[in-house]
Amino acid sequence: MAEVTRNPNDGASVSVAQQFDRLLLDFQQLKQSIESEDQQSLRFIDEWERKSIEKIQQTAHDYRQDFAAKIEKYKEKLCKRSNYLHEELTNCQNSGNIMTVDIQNLSNKLARLHSLVQSPPHVITQHDEFISKLSICEYPDDIFDIFAGDLRVENRQQTVIHGPSVAHAVVRGSDEYSRGKHRFRFRIESFNNNKWIFFGIISHKTTLQAHTWAVPTCYGWGGQDSVILNCATHSRFNGYNCDFEVNDTIELTLDCDQQMISIMNQRTQCNYSMNIDVKKCPFPWHFVLNLFYPDDQVRILYKDTL
Repeated sequence: MAEVTRNPNDGASVSVAQQFDRLLLDFQQLKQSIESEDQQSLRFIDEWERKSIEKIQQTAHDYRQDFAAKIEKYKEKLCKRSNYLHEELTNCQNSGNIMTVDIQNLSNKLARLHSLVQSPPHVITQHDEFISKLSICEYPDDIFDIFAGDLRVENRQQTVIHGPSVAHAVVRGSDEYSRGKHRFRFRIESFNNNKWIFFGIISHKTTLQAHTWAVPTCYGWGGQDSVILNCATHSRFNGYNCDFEVNDTIELTLDCDQQMISIMNQRTQCNYSMNIDVKKCPFPWHFVLNLFYPDDQVRILYKDTL
């Protein structure tokens, strides 16, 4: 029988071999864990891609629906105004007395129709860090129209800007209101430190002039706590406290059925109302703004019927 020879270092060799085997096993498990983590991350990216595509598709669907609704509303408004003007032109043509026709009034209406035709709803991008967002822009239902004083109207009649002088200047909206409830939103885009801008109404039957407080049919609220009614300026009438600031959105509401108007600053939510004597301010009404200081600027955001 052969004799087994033992090396005195065998115990240490076995121990090192076992440690190496465990080390090798740990390495293999770590390698598998890394590969598993890679696969898990890839699956996460795949899921993120799927959900992102679903969100983009849903958002695109929502944009299409929104755009379709706005373009339909735009076409209805365009058709309505076109038909009104066609009917008015036809009546004038058939009246037999062309000399009595108000050419300037008809020209203004045709110019507004031209502006509307050239301003359909359109899509713009709002750039983000990754995916650009879309925004559907549409022409306001009412725009700045006739004005008196040192003003200019820009941006397809959606923005009014005071000139370099320090003087009252007034602008009214193009549409007329005799029934229903109508809400307008205006943004103060530039505002002198003295803070005087007026928001209110004026009767269509009144000749426009720069000094709003001198117009008998003018009612509304201005800067420096001023309220205009009955051909006079009143301070803090019915507790009115003007809080207009640059970039504020001012909401003006004409409630023809209730014969009243109201104003609210969306930032502060301060709200004031005023009853209108239609004997003194007969229908139809226009919204009206008065600016006083150089470079004061207001943009009409939109109008809706409540």
